[in-house]
Amino acid sequence: MKINLNYKDSIINVPAEAVAGNLGSMTAEELKVLLYICSDAGFRADTDSNRAYAIKTLDMQWAAIEEAITSLTSRGFLKSDQPAEELHETKAKKTKASVKADSPVYSKDETAGIIGRNADLYRIINDDVPRLTGKAVSQNEAMILVSLYDYLRLNAESIVKIIEYCRDNGAVSFRVVERTAYSLFDADITTPDAIDEYIERERKKNEVTEKIRDLFGIGKRALIAREKNLIKTWTETYGYGMDVINRAYEITIAAINEPKLDYAGGVMKRWYESGLLTSEQIDAYMENSKTEQKKTKAGGKKTVKAEAESFDTDEFMEAALKRSYGKK
Repeated sequence: MKINLNYKDSIINVPAEAVAGNLGSMTAEELKVLLYICSDAGFRADTDSNRAYAIKTLDMQWAAIEEAITSLTSRGFLKSDQPAEELHETKAKKTKASVKADSPVYSKDETAGIIGRNADLYRIINDDVPRLTGKAVSQNEAMILVSLYDYLRLNAESIVKIIEYCRDNGAVSFRVVERTAYSLFDADITTPDAIDEYIERERKKNEVTEKIRDLFGIGKRALIAREKNLIKTWTETYGYGMDVINRAYEITIAAINEPKLDYAGGVMKRWYESGLLTSEQIDAYMENSKTEQKKTKAGGKKTVKAEAESFDTDEFMEAALKRSYGKK
């Protein structure tokens, strides 16, 4: 049998080394990605901006595409402006808006055809969603679900988890479901396990936020931007739990007799900048300050070093107050 290549109007170049000696060791995913990269100059120039199209064309999750790129780069078949070892650590940055802007508009016939060809999607629309929301899926809602399944390549389990998450947070609108799905896609949170981990992180964050609300007497009103930023700084930037936040609250009440977030924030900022990351370290520091102060009083005159080390609780709170309220 003789075979001739049908080049038509264009050809692609594939690294000879990859074809000559490595086909046997390459996975199907790596070969698919390699051929796609060879054929799409736009993707080679900017993987971020062409990410969604690659996912749809290859019918692969982005994590799998990224893994194949990492492997091909580490083996020398590809060159990147990012070192191969860093590809394991860094996810491609892609704005939700640009992903959404590229999403296709499905006609009624296209929607029906995709649903009819995919049993999982059919089950979501006819069984899972009515069970979760208590109502049948409308035509527009079906188009949204088709987009998540066909365009973002989210599997059935991931879509159901997103719908459950939105419902549990009081939102059954499919526009909210759509926004949430695109936001998670943007953060490379697409698999059921990754979505479960995200939901658990959000649950813990909400629990801490509610405890802080109760502690500082905020009640059920909506948090303003400054309050949200303070809480996010304490819990995410500083990594403090409720044990440390409670300690800062106690110092705040003792100092100004009011549950002020700004004051407590100033206290925690000083702790963090001093390298005090746990309640045990903070307690030890405060106790050491008191001990050094007693030694200084007992010994009379103190050196500059001793003065610096004997920073007591009252001075600490005063400094935190100055930092929080901008006093001189």
